[in-house]
Amino acid sequence: MGDSVLFVDDLRTSCAISHCRICHEAEFESCKSLEAPCACSGTVKFAHRECIQRWCNEKGNTNCEICLQNYEPGYTAPSKKCELIEAMTIRDSLEIPRREHDPENQEIEATSERTTADSRSSCFRYLAITVGSCSLYDA
Repeated sequence: MGDSVLFVDDLRTSCAISHCRICHEAEFESCKSLEAPCACSGTVKFAHRECIQRWCNEKGNTNCEICLQNYEPGYTAPSKKCELIEAMTIRDSLEIPRREHDPENQEIEATSERTTADSRSSCFRYLAITVGSCSLYDA
């Protein structure tokens, strides 16, 4: 009987290849070298310096969210930008935009204005009559 030989070199080397925890490129696929920027271990230990810096810029600080330690010196985070809040008065928010100026809408607006004017004049007439009748009884 013949001897069987099993080669496990490929298996052993594939486990030893480190990947960037951010962009997931293997160390040999990129010209950038991998670093261990914090206290993480295992498969999330290594990352490219550029990837970590881009992540720090995105989130606004230099703390690792896995091990909760600061990244090694040399990483920076941009200062937080103040957000401008647009002020608006209550009156502006309640304004109703005018509808199209077609003849039907103009008639409705004119009728509405006439009704309001008629109501005011009726109110003044009633007030004048009431005041006049009260003054007659007092005299």
